[in-house]
Amino acid sequence: MNSKILLVEPNYRSKFPPLGLMRISTFHKDRGDEVTFIRGTVEEIKDQIWNRIYISSLFTYYLPKTVQTINYYSKSVENPDHDLIVGGIGATLLPKYIEKHSKCKIITGPLDYPDALGFNEQPIADLIPDYEMISSVDYNYTPDDAYFTRISIGCIRKCKFCAVPILEPNFGFLQNITEQVQEINSKFGEKKDLIVLDNNILALQNIVEVICEIEDLGFKRNAKFGRKLRFVDFNQGIDARLITPEIAEKLGNINIRPIRLAFDNMAIEKYYRNAIKLLVDQDFKYFTTYVMFNFHDTPKEFYKRLRINIDLSKKYDVKITSFPMRFVPINDIQRHFISDDWNWKFLRGIQCILNATHGMVSPLEKFFNLAYGESFEEFLEILTMPDNYIIYRSNYQNQANQWRDIYSGLDNEELNDIYQIFNLHHHQSYKVSSNNPKINKFLSFYNNRGVNKMT
Repeated sequence: MNSKILLVEPNYRSKFPPLGLMRISTFHKDRGDEVTFIRGTVEEIKDQIWNRIYISSLFTYYLPKTVQTINYYSKSVENPDHDLIVGGIGATLLPKYIEKHSKCKIITGPLDYPDALGFNEQPIADLIPDYEMISSVDYNYTPDDAYFTRISIGCIRKCKFCAVPILEPNFGFLQNITEQVQEINSKFGEKKDLIVLDNNILALQNIVEVICEIEDLGFKRNAKFGRKLRFVDFNQGIDARLITPEIAEKLGNINIRPIRLAFDNMAIEKYYRNAIKLLVDQDFKYFTTYVMFNFHDTPKEFYKRLRINIDLSKKYDVKITSFPMRFVPINDIQRHFISDDWNWKFLRGIQCILNATHGMVSPLEKFFNLAYGESFEEFLEILTMPDNYIIYRSNYQNQANQWRDIYSGLDNEELNDIYQIFNLHHHQSYKVSSNNPKINKFLSFYNNRGVNKMT
C-alpha cells in the first residue's frame, strides 16, 4: 500500500530550495508514494493524517520557528516519535533543543542511508532532487532555473567558527557532476545556470578535471542558454589559499559570476591578495567577498579588511563587493553573542549600516567612505551614533552635528563607560543615568526614536 508523505519547510527565510526534502521526495516518489510539499503551517494540511512527515531545519536561530512547526503537525501522524522526522543543519547542531521542546524523530548528520528512515535502499545523498516538488508552493527560490549540485562533501579546514566539521566531518568526493546534470536533464529538462554547493571544492585532488567537465557541460566562458549568458556559481565560495596559477587559468575558462571568496582574518591576507591578482589576470571583474567579524578579530582589523577590498578594486579596476558576516556561535539561538574585542553598540552600528546598504559594502570608495568612514577613527564614530543618525543621515544632519560635538569631547574612559552602559542595557540605554553629567547629556540622544531593539 502506498504511503501518504508530507514534506514541510518551516516558514523561515530561505534563498535556495530545500535540497534534502527534494531528495526525500525523489526517494518516496520512486516507491510510488503520494508526496505533498508545503511551507509553514497550513490548517487544512494539519487536519489530515499522514503516514510520515518530514520537516527540514536550517540555521540554529530559526529553531524556535522550526519547533513551532513540528508541534503544529505533531497530531497529524499516529506516532510522532517515529513518523514525524526532523533533519537538517539545525537538527544536527542542536538536537537537544528540539528534543526538549517537541516530540519527533531527529536525524543528525547527513541523511545518507534510508535505513535511518526504516528502509534499506539507495543512499539519499545519491538521489537527484525533485525539481517539480517546489512548483507546488507560492515562494520564490532563487535562482529559478539552475542545477543545484554537490560534487564533494565536507572541508579540509577545521575552522572553529564553522559548522561544517560537525555537519560533514570527513572531506571527500561525493558525485560526478556530469552524471548529475545528465540525470537532471533527462527527468526535468535542461537548466540555464549551475549552482555548486560544495564547502571547499578546490580541495578536490581532481579539481582541474572537474572544472574541465563543467566547461564541457556547456558552461564555457561566454556560453549562452538561448540568448542569455549561462553562469556557474560556486555559492559557498572558493578557498583563496588553494588558488594556483593553473587553477585560476582553468576557472577562467568557465562563466563564473561572481567569484566568491572569504577574507575571514588578516592571517590569510597574503593568500587573498594573490588570489585576487591571479583571478584578475584571467579577466574576472566581479567578486563577492565574505568578511567575518565578531570572532577573534577587532573592529580595527575588520575595517582594515574592508578597506583592502576598496584598495584592490581601485588597483585592478574591478568590483570587489564585501559582505560582512557577523559570527554567532553555532549553538546560539538568539544571536546575541559579543566577542571580547567588540561591544553591543559597534555590532548594532554595523547592522544599521548594512540595513541602509542592503547588506553589502560598495566597492566604490566614495560610497564606502560615506558608509564606513575615511579612517578607522571615523568608523568608530559612525558605529557609536544613534541608529537613525546612521541609517537616515541626510534627515538627521543637524542632530548628528550636535551629537558629534559632545562625542568629540569625551575621553577614552568616558567612552568605555558609555559602551559598558550599552552592553548592559542595549536599547534601554536612554533610560539609564550616570554620575557623569556629560555622559547623561550624551545618552539623551539615544531615545526610543534613535536606538531600536537589536535583533
